[in-house]
Amino acid sequence: MTVLPVLDAAGQRRSPATLPGYHAGRPPRNKGRLYPADPPTVEEFVAVMRQTGHDRRGFRLRALIVVLWRGGLRAQEALALGEHDLDARRGSLLVRNGKGGRRRAIGMGRLGLGATAVPACRPR
Repeated sequence: MTVLPVLDAAGQRRSPATLPGYHAGRPPRNKGRLYPADPPTVEEFVAVMRQTGHDRRGFRLRALIVVLWRGGLRAQEALALGEHDLDARRGSLLVRNGKGGRRRAIGMGRLGLGATAVPACRPR
């Protein structure tokens, strides 16, 4: 099988594997393999949170990390949260538009709620 060099719009060589039909009829190399779950440890989460700054943006990033970690939210769900979704009395977050358009409440506990409390340095 002779493979001619394929050029992209900029004139650079492209791999023939990027062409449609190149892998047709071949099973993927990883077919049938099972990969074990490898979630980050608590120490890894803490190390990431320590790398954030001590300003408003750092606070927001730490709160986002805690919400993703402790609440198990998907990224889009966490980014769509607002202050009105935080219920400190019940210790929960309200996800208004979750997977499948469903609404749900997520329990956060003391650690999660403490990290998401609105700081005094918030812009008005």
